[in-house]
Amino acid sequence: MTSLREEDGHETARKEKCTAPARMPWVSPQNCEGCGQCVNRCPRGILSMTETNVADVYVPWMKQVDKCLGCGLCADACVMGGIVMTAYVEMAKKRFLTKRPTVYQD
Repeated sequence: MTSLREEDGHETARKEKCTAPARMPWVSPQNCEGCGQCVNRCPRGILSMTETNVADVYVPWMKQVDKCLGCGLCADACVMGGIVMTAYVEMAKKRFLTKRPTVYQD
């Protein structure tokens, strides 16, 4: 599998073993402003803005969890803390696949 990484400011391709990442994104819909910067930063293009339980409110969500590199570029792009990286990889994968993003209202 070929992936991209940044080295001295230049992206270069390199071969990687097909192993599970050590960390995965964890989306906190309450903190997300819906700007989509995280979606734009994902090198695999597997994050997409998905509608929450509230009509017309979208947050990043992942459907192809096995393609995630765990690189953290999405979390780095989020100034609001709407995405953080977690070491609970299997829990994060299950959440993305079985849950719908939920915004809790007062």
